[in-house]
Amino acid sequence: MEKHNNRLSLETSPYLLQHSHNPVDWYPWGDEALSKARAENKLLLISVGYSSCHWCHVMERETFSNPAIADVMNRYFINIKVDREERPDIDQIYMNAVQIITRSGGWPLNCFALPDGRPVFGGTYYKSDQWLNVLESLAATWQNDPSRVLEVAEELTMGVSTSELITTKREVKPFDQNAIHIYVDKWKKQFDNHFGGSKGAPKFPMPGSLLFLLRYGNLAGDEQVLCYVNNTLNRMASGGIYDHLGGGFSRYSVDERWLVPHFEKMLYDNAQLVSLYSQAYKKELNPVYERVVAHTIGFMLRELKAKTGGFYSSLDADSEGKEGAYYTFTKQQVDELLGDDSEVFSVAYGVSAAGTINGTNVLNKCASSSQISSLFSKSKEEVAQIIEQSLTVLFAHRESRPKPSTDTKILTSWNALAINAFVDAYIAFGNDSYLREAIECANFLMENVIDEEFNVNRSYCAGKSCVSGFLDDYAFTANSFLYLYRVTFDTKWLTYSKKLVDRMVDLFYHSASGMFYYASSKSKQLIVRKMELMDGVIPSSSSVAAQVLLDIGRIQNSPTYVDMASQMVANISDQLTYAGPYVYSWADCAVKLLLPVASLHVALQGGNSVYNEVLKQSLYPNIYPHAELEKKGNELQLCTGNTCGEPITSVDNVVKELCRVWMGK
Repeated sequence: MEKHNNRLSLETSPYLLQHSHNPVDWYPWGDEALSKARAENKLLLISVGYSSCHWCHVMERETFSNPAIADVMNRYFINIKVDREERPDIDQIYMNAVQIITRSGGWPLNCFALPDGRPVFGGTYYKSDQWLNVLESLAATWQNDPSRVLEVAEELTMGVSTSELITTKREVKPFDQNAIHIYVDKWKKQFDNHFGGSKGAPKFPMPGSLLFLLRYGNLAGDEQVLCYVNNTLNRMASGGIYDHLGGGFSRYSVDERWLVPHFEKMLYDNAQLVSLYSQAYKKELNPVYERVVAHTIGFMLRELKAKTGGFYSSLDADSEGKEGAYYTFTKQQVDELLGDDSEVFSVAYGVSAAGTINGTNVLNKCASSSQISSLFSKSKEEVAQIIEQSLTVLFAHRESRPKPSTDTKILTSWNALAINAFVDAYIAFGNDSYLREAIECANFLMENVIDEEFNVNRSYCAGKSCVSGFLDDYAFTANSFLYLYRVTFDTKWLTYSKKLVDRMVDLFYHSASGMFYYASSKSKQLIVRKMELMDGVIPSSSSVAAQVLLDIGRIQNSPTYVDMASQMVANISDQLTYAGPYVYSWADCAVKLLLPVASLHVALQGGNSVYNEVLKQSLYPNIYPHAELEKKGNELQLCTGNTCGEPITSVDNVVKELCRVWMGK
C-alpha cells in the first residue's frame, strides 16, 4: 500500500521527514503556509521538535498519525512543522511564549498563533485526548469569540518582545575582581557536592559552566570549586550517562546520580565535553579524563562524521520503538556473552537481574579495580584484562543490534564546537590526528556553508546548504577559526575569522544597545527580532560574539572590537548578581577583561609548537600569540599588560611567569 505524503516529503530535515507520512496536512515554515492562514483566517499551529527527541516521536506516533485527530487539525488550523535545530529563531519566539503561559518549556513544542504569527496558546507534549480537547476548544473560541483570542495575543506578544531587554550602560567601568568572587560564591549554593552537577534531578552536563569554574578555581586558588568540578567529571564518567562501550555522553540523566540517561546523543554535548575533559586533564593529569576524551572522539568519528568531513547532529534516543533499547542489557544477556567473566564485570558495572530500567541494565562504573581485585582475589592486571575484554565483547554484540537513527543535518555552529573540541584535545594530548580532524572540519565549512562574501548558512543536509545563518553560526565559527590560528599560526584562519566577525557586525549588531540580534538584518523577520543572552548547555551566541570580538581585537590590535566586547559585558553585568550558571560565558569574558593580557612573542617558523606547549601547561585564559619573522629558534618573550620581559628559552619559566599574574595571586 502506497504511503500518504504531505508537503514535508520535499524537505531535507530528518525531523520534518519523520512527519512526511502523517495524515496531518503539514506545511514547512514559509510564505505558503502564512499566506493560506491569512487568506482563510485560520489559526496557525506551530509544532517544533527535533529528530532525536523521544517525546516528539511519541506524539508523532500517538497523535499526528491518527486520522481522526488529523482531520480536526486540517479542518480548523494551518499546521506548520519546524525543526528547532534548523530554525532556532522560530523556536526561540514560540518557546518564550509557552514559557510565559505555562512557566515551563520543552519539546515537542506546540504553539497556536494568529494568522499573522502572534502566539495565543501553547504547551509541550499532549496525550491524544488532551490534544483533541485543546484543538476543539481553541477552534470554537476563535469562531465564537475572536476578540478574546486577539486580546491574549497582544499580551503574549508584548511579553515575548520585552523579555531579555538590555539597558545600555552609559559608563563602561573596569570589572571588579570582587564581583566575580561574589558571583561564584552565590553559585556555590546550587552545587551538589556529593553527586556533582546542580542539586536535584534531572541532571544535565553543563560543559561551559564547568569549564568556567575550572578556570576560576585555578585563577582564584579556590579548592572547593576545583573539587566540585573534578567530582562532577568523575561522577559523569562513571555514570550511565556515559557510554562505557562506545564512548560519548547521552543528553542528560533523569536522576541525581547520573545513572539513567535520556539516551539521545548530541554533537554539541559531546564536542563541549571533549573540550572540558581535555582542559581538566591539563590540571589533573587524570587517566580517566584521557580515556573519556579518546573514546568520545572515537564515538564522534565513528557515528557522527560524514564522508564530506562535517559532523552530523545527533543519534536518536529510540531504536526498535523503545528508548534506550540499543544501549541496555539484561543480566541473562551479559551472562551468555561473557561466560566466566560475567560476575567480575557485573559487579564492576552494576549489572543485576532486577536491572536499572524495566529489567535491563544501564552500565555504570560501580567499583574500582582495587575493590574488584580484593573481592575476587585477582590481581589488578587480571581484573583490567577481564574488564577490557568484556567491554570489547559487549560492544561487538551491540553493533549487531538495530541502531538508533542519525540526524544527518550538519549544523554550522555545532561543527564549530567540534573544531574547538579537536583543538583542545590536540593541545592536551599532542595527538596530531586531532588537529587534522579540526582542519578537515573547518575546510568543510569553508567549502560548503560559507560563501565568498562570508555569508554563512545554518545547515548542510542531503547535499544542500540551506537556511541563512544566525548569530551563533557566525560567532562560533569565527571563534573556532581563531582556535585554529592559535595552534597552527596559519594566517588564513585569522583572516577568515576576521572576515566572519566583520560580516557578523554588519548583519547582527544593534548599535543603540551595543548588543547583537540573533537573526540577521537580511532575514525575513518574525513577529519580533530577539537577542539570545542567557547561557545554557551551549553558551549564548551573544556571549560568544563578545568573546571573539575581544580575542580578535587583541590579536589584531583593534581597540574598536575590544571596546564593543567591553560594552556588551558591561550591559550584562547586572545579571551576574542573580543568574548564576546561566551567565557563565559572560563571566568568563569579564574575567578575561579583568586579567592582564599575556602576549607571547615567538618565532614564526616552528613557534607554534612552543606556544602550544605553553597552552598545554597553563589554564591562563588571556594568552595570545604574536608570531614574528625576526625571532629565531625557541626564543620567547612574554608581555603582560604594557610590560615585556627579557627573552625566555624555557616553557616552564613562561608558565611560572603566568602564574604570577593569575587572579588572586
